[in-house]
Amino acid sequence: MNIIRYFIVIIVSVGIGFFGLRFYDNFSESSDLNIFLEEAYVISTLHNESSKDYQRLINFDELNRDEFESTFIDIIRNAQEANNILNNTESQYKGSEKELLEIATTSWLKGLETFQVSILNLVDQEYTQLLEESIAESISSLSVGDKAYINFLIEINSKSETENIFLPDFFDIEYTGIESNAYQFAEAIVDKALENKSGLFLKRDISVTGVEFVPESIATTEEGYKVLLDKDVSLQLVIANEGNVEETEVLILILVTDEFGETVFEKRTKLNTIGPFESKSYYTEPLKIEKGIVYEWFILVEETENEEDFEDNIYSVKAFIPPED
Repeated sequence: MNIIRYFIVIIVSVGIGFFGLRFYDNFSESSDLNIFLEEAYVISTLHNESSKDYQRLINFDELNRDEFESTFIDIIRNAQEANNILNNTESQYKGSEKELLEIATTSWLKGLETFQVSILNLVDQEYTQLLEESIAESISSLSVGDKAYINFLIEINSKSETENIFLPDFFDIEYTGIESNAYQFAEAIVDKALENKSGLFLKRDISVTGVEFVPESIATTEEGYKVLLDKDVSLQLVIANEGNVEETEVLILILVTDEFGETVFEKRTKLNTIGPFESKSYYTEPLKIEKGIVYEWFILVEETENEEDFEDNIYSVKAFIPPED
């Protein structure tokens, strides 16, 4: 009897161990799948937003350079985040659906990065066949991503039906379409980009558009000198960004000299940022000047790289306080 009882205990223990292991494996697989589905939904959300922005950008309608660049930075940031999610996943899920999604995210990222560089080179440089081929390569990568994602949706929906798995609402995503001929599509994009080149062409131009004394001058002489009140005077500068990209750390030199050539005031300052087609004011600190002496305020805004027109970076104005009678 003891022997029989011993064998029964062994059989029961083995059975419990077997079914316990199966339960643990099923639980682990289910947990990994749930993590993967959550990550896949985040990826789908990121690329849904980016693909819509991309479609809007490639129409090149009423776009300026700054908007194009900033939007594309967001698009690529989303694509990088989506790619990193799968690269750093905690899920051990190994299904074909994951492989397809990995192909989609890596292909989309490669295509978007190549497209961004190529299209800006196209509008900033002379057209070459090599640039068009680079754009075609980016379109091809995006098409591979589109096709892989569609196959991912097919596979994951099939798994959901056969295994009764609840799925998030994945988005339909299309950057170029899987039937697109990359070279024909690239040619059409090149034509659109060149037609709208004036809006996307990099233009950098900072200028001093005006100055105003504070307190305001009371008159102007025939020589163009400003007549000032007998008070400490400061100068309001209006600095404009007439280019189509944001400028940062715009350096300004302010120099005040008297009619004898002596420097009475000198200052270097900077504006942290000026957006495209934006103007900003800067006020000098109040300065006490002598009556009856003509002073000249000289303003220089440092030239930016590849600036189109440097002449309007310089401004000067002369002023004086009338002498006592």
